[in-house]
Amino acid sequence: MLIAALAAASIASVQGEAVIRCRVQPSGQLSGCVVVSETPKGANVGAFALKLAKNYRVAPDDRRIRGGVITIPMQFKLPGAVP
Repeated sequence: MLIAALAAASIASVQGEAVIRCRVQPSGQLSGCVVVSETPKGANVGAFALKLAKNYRVAPDDRRIRGGVITIPMQFKLPGAVP
């Protein structure tokens, strides 16, 4: 997951954060994901997060799941960037 996030940030040449919310299917696959927030606004880090979510899987007992929904924060950092 981290490698994919780094790749997405590198392609976009932008750093930022996004929070997405998704339904969790019995298989652990995510569906119906939406961007809750993104920083910086308009930098499309939320769109990258949604693309990554297509391949993301969670364990059925993941404590972050509430009522069949999970909220996932993601950070996108360029390699070698200063925090």
